[in-house]
Amino acid sequence: MRQLLTTAFLFFAAMAVAQPESTPVKAGRTPEGIIYFLPKTELKFHLLIEKTTYRPGIFAKYAERYLQLSEIEQAEEETYRLIDCVVEQTAVRDTSKCFAVRFKGGKCETAEVHVSEDGILQAINAEPLKAPRYVPFTPSAKRSQPQSRRYLSAEILAAGSTAKVAELTASQLVDLQLHRRQLITGEADDMPKDARQLQLMLDEIDRQADAMEALFRGTLTRDTIAHTITVCPEQEVSKDVLFRLSRHIGLVDKDDLSGVPYYMTIEDLHHTTPDIFEKPLDKKNRGIYANVPGRIRVSLHRNDEQLCSFEFLAPQFGFLELRGADLFKRFQTHLKMNPLTGAIESLHADPKKP
Repeated sequence: MRQLLTTAFLFFAAMAVAQPESTPVKAGRTPEGIIYFLPKTELKFHLLIEKTTYRPGIFAKYAERYLQLSEIEQAEEETYRLIDCVVEQTAVRDTSKCFAVRFKGGKCETAEVHVSEDGILQAINAEPLKAPRYVPFTPSAKRSQPQSRRYLSAEILAAGSTAKVAELTASQLVDLQLHRRQLITGEADDMPKDARQLQLMLDEIDRQADAMEALFRGTLTRDTIAHTITVCPEQEVSKDVLFRLSRHIGLVDKDDLSGVPYYMTIEDLHHTTPDIFEKPLDKKNRGIYANVPGRIRVSLHRNDEQLCSFEFLAPQFGFLELRGADLFKRFQTHLKMNPLTGAIESLHADPKKP
């Protein structure tokens, strides 16, 4: 929940706060002022992996004999493949960028300071900006498998052996296909009166034929599985293994050689956002720190094939800037930070009322 801090400011003095690992700094209001963090970029790789399950039909071994269907698999099989990858940029607090803003007595002005739940500075005297939200994958409803046996005649069901049932089923399937051709050519004895009835009859024949043929061909079921891998880049990397995908197992550990490696590359494009403020920094270290993020390119590869590439502004590949205390001392200053990068998104000042 966003924390709203209302404090009386005469002037701002920003300084780095020492942060022992055993005693984490708690951001928020203190007796002397506030403590805040700046963010760094975290990347979430959202993977969509398709799982295909093949189940052979009960008459699979008779498919070639009765229907001339060759190369029908006789064993159940599961296979996996990557169908999509989206990289989402999120922000987490950078514990190396923790600062204190002090204020001295007097009640010249109140400043509304917004920090996030993690203590990341969001805005001063302004409504915080909202970060874009990733819309997670929602699987579609599963399709029901064909109820093949409901279409078999009583004669077929009463047959004494599996081979005989398969032979009679194939014969009934051939009859269905012949009936379909007769309806299309207008030669059937039960021709419908209009086109709508004809289409209904053809659809029903197709359903029956698909269900009965599945007894020979088998069935394929496809499910889409979502996985998320989180990375917080600190430096450039070239073809670092992000994950491995096995055709028959799915996602496996990075050191499991049964899976094909998928590589991540992070390039520092050595480009920072232009400084939109011409005023020089305060040499006395008074004011508000903000990020000037650098630009990076993130790519995903399989072997020598690039599957996708994205560019982001990442604070850990840029530098810090300091906005001087006089912005808050002599003016009613409204400051908005970029929620993903910690850069100054907008800044304007109103003269203080006499």
